[in-house]
Amino acid sequence: MIKRIYILFIVSLTSLVAIGQNTEIADSLFNRSKLDEDSLFYDEFAYLDDYHFADNIFLMGQVGLSHSMSENTRFGRFFGNERLSFNIGVGKWLYPSFGVRITGGLHPQVGRAEWELCEWFPETFGNYTYNMFSGYVDGLVNLTNIVFKYKEDRVFNLIGLIGLGYNHTFGFDKKKCAQMLEGTDNADGVHMSYEVDTKPGNYLAAHVGLQGRWKASPAWDIIAEVTFNGTDDKYNGHEYDRVYDTYFDMLVGAQFHFKDCHGRRRFHYVKYLNSAVIERLAKMLSDENERLSEANMAVPEIFEKIKFNEALQTTISFYVDRYYITDAQKKNVKSVATFLFTHPDINLIVTGYADVETAYPAYNLRLSQKRSQAVYDMLVNEFHVPANRLRIDYKGDTVQPYAAVNEWNRAVIFFLDRNDGKSQVLESESPVE
Repeated sequence: MIKRIYILFIVSLTSLVAIGQNTEIADSLFNRSKLDEDSLFYDEFAYLDDYHFADNIFLMGQVGLSHSMSENTRFGRFFGNERLSFNIGVGKWLYPSFGVRITGGLHPQVGRAEWELCEWFPETFGNYTYNMFSGYVDGLVNLTNIVFKYKEDRVFNLIGLIGLGYNHTFGFDKKKCAQMLEGTDNADGVHMSYEVDTKPGNYLAAHVGLQGRWKASPAWDIIAEVTFNGTDDKYNGHEYDRVYDTYFDMLVGAQFHFKDCHGRRRFHYVKYLNSAVIERLAKMLSDENERLSEANMAVPEIFEKIKFNEALQTTISFYVDRYYITDAQKKNVKSVATFLFTHPDINLIVTGYADVETAYPAYNLRLSQKRSQAVYDMLVNEFHVPANRLRIDYKGDTVQPYAAVNEWNRAVIFFLDRNDGKSQVLESESPVE
């Protein structure tokens, strides 16, 4: 029996993991959540945000009924085989479609003597009760997210679960069990008895089930689940000719989601701009800078040198919530290095920005710092620009130099380093005579 339970568990869990993993890989590496065609950048995609090991963890508590289905209980009253049960657990969602959890709870059970004895001698034989502690390790599969695309604000999700664990039985009704063991004589003088082993026992178990999950708030879910549990034939204190005994758990409860490293409680997808889109944005930035430059240019020599009065025309664009420099943007960094070597009288301030839609202000300030530091490091370490000709500054989302298009603010802009950086403005100023 133990071997069968293990085989069933391993095959089922492996299949569910494979389904979840394949869905996630295909969904995350390729066409995950393609944006609306009428969005500003129709060729953007969304991808799952970066998460750490301690993210997407939840706690749960449940209460309900455990319905015993061991031998002979089916011959008694159906609604006489339930006892109040409790369950607690902790888990982690590894992907929107796959997670794991560990549960432990008290699931009291009902046993029953052979149906003939209960029918013939109801005063002596009948139901007996005992307690059971159950612990399980479960694999969770969000069936809704497999069939449909993941939505952060979806109210209802259907979860499939399969798990392996153990049952510890104890607290048998010794008075009733002793009465049945003592038994009675029938009309023919034959002694009738029923033996129950009242010693505590430990047994392997496996279960499968379904859970409905309703989102009540960003932090809380209401959950209801039904599991079908299989365990050893001896778990009820009496060994029969069955391979295993079974019981149902019907539980309702609540689930609490902890905040992740981004300050959120649910999986989140962010927009992804591929290199072609980044290059297109860079060209749009360049065209806009040139247009503003021409409109505000006061002295041709100034435009020829710095092409935007106080700011270089060349900017470095970044993916949303990222600070690494793509190959396409590396060409722009190289052009800035070339500009510095051809203009030895000019020093620059490397200024980082973040758009207001990425995260909260403190996070965006750190992000803009990392962007300016990344550009500074590449100029100094890879293109050998003297460090004393560069200075780092960062504004977070407190300054949005490109108010018309939010995405353009994911950038590093280069300013002339003069007057202690006080002339860091995008609007052109009249030249100092």
